[in-house]
Amino acid sequence: MEVEVISNENIKPSSPTDHDLKTFKLSSLDQYRPSEYIPIILFYNPDPTDTNNDSISDHLKKSLSNTLTRFYPIAGRIKDNTTWVDCTDEGVEYIETRINGKVSDFTWTSELLHQLVPVHTNLATVVPAVIQVNFFDGGGIAITVCISHKIGDTSTYATFINSWAATARGVPAASPTFVSQTLFPISAPATSDTDNDQRGFHRLDDEENEDLVTKRLVFDGEKVSALRERIGDTLTTLKYPTRVEAVSALLWKSAMEAGVVTSPPAAKDQKPEPVSEMYIVVNVRKKMDPPLSDSSFGNIFSMATAKATITSGGVDLDDLVGRIWVAISGVDRDHIKRMQNDEDCEEDDEGYEYNDYWLMSWCNFSLYEIDFGFGKPDWVTTDAVEVLDENDIYLMDTKAGKGVEAWIKLKQEKMDMFLSNQELLEFATVFD
Repeated sequence: MEVEVISNENIKPSSPTDHDLKTFKLSSLDQYRPSEYIPIILFYNPDPTDTNNDSISDHLKKSLSNTLTRFYPIAGRIKDNTTWVDCTDEGVEYIETRINGKVSDFTWTSELLHQLVPVHTNLATVVPAVIQVNFFDGGGIAITVCISHKIGDTSTYATFINSWAATARGVPAASPTFVSQTLFPISAPATSDTDNDQRGFHRLDDEENEDLVTKRLVFDGEKVSALRERIGDTLTTLKYPTRVEAVSALLWKSAMEAGVVTSPPAAKDQKPEPVSEMYIVVNVRKKMDPPLSDSSFGNIFSMATAKATITSGGVDLDDLVGRIWVAISGVDRDHIKRMQNDEDCEEDDEGYEYNDYWLMSWCNFSLYEIDFGFGKPDWVTTDAVEVLDENDIYLMDTKAGKGVEAWIKLKQEKMDMFLSNQELLEFATVFD
């Protein structure tokens, strides 16, 4: 696939930011997020008889400019990589490309998706957002929005893109609320960029990443319902599992079983019986007292840790669902109070083991409702090659809404074993 850049410019807010809003303070939760872009890629197939690329381009840029007046930190520049954004209205970097062929001509592997994302990801330490709009000559558009994790989480990304799309359609659009820095103030700056980028996140050396493989698994709505029913029939005390809980448990079970077989000798000799942990990203907006709106701007989440012992008799799915539910329930008001006091409620990576996993869910963020005026997206995904680290699992909605799409990255040997799990294959279809 050949991607030709046809334009590169900065889109600035349509109105200047007020002087008293020029300094945007980050929160303590923002401070410890990595300075990296998390791309969201939206595929569209607008009717060519109703629109053309030039009119779409002009409309997207004008509506983006209007949206940035409300989301003014996104048009600023991150300073010191830690504590604040200089809201200078310098704008969002906006790139347009041309790609030969129809969007439907391509079999979208993780490697091809990577080509739809701006290549200069090192800008994330300074530039809050980069957007790339990819026009396919034969029809179709892929809009890639990259926002620095330093200033926001998935909820922030979804609010921004939905607001941009609503502005493009000329309907009432959401405005962000900026309360995170008040609720989670920075008590003391981190001592180094390494501290900023790694608290609560695992990072691996490049040498360790050479043997990693990324795969996409799709659980359609019927399969998810069947999985939930199978697990629900065996549960006695917990509520019926959600689709995210059910799919997460199955992926965790399949991965940890593969990990037991392929683990290095030191891990196999672990006594007592080996333990697998799953670190789960939890949006805490609705867990606050009082609850925050979905449009609350920033990184407003914490980590829950579920632990399971891997016995010689295997691991039960219903047991894992219960452990996930208990872990997420533990992110309660007391937990949030400790977060507000800047107490470290997250797991660091010192104890990260071969059979531990990280789960991030983008389900239920209405990403398939993002309509810029030429229809809703046919597919929403991410650049899994760039975003995922070893043992990461990302969950997303399917277009039908009742299914789940999962991206997972594992070492080659573990991935081969993982993909041979018949229980997993009963519910999931595997894509490269």
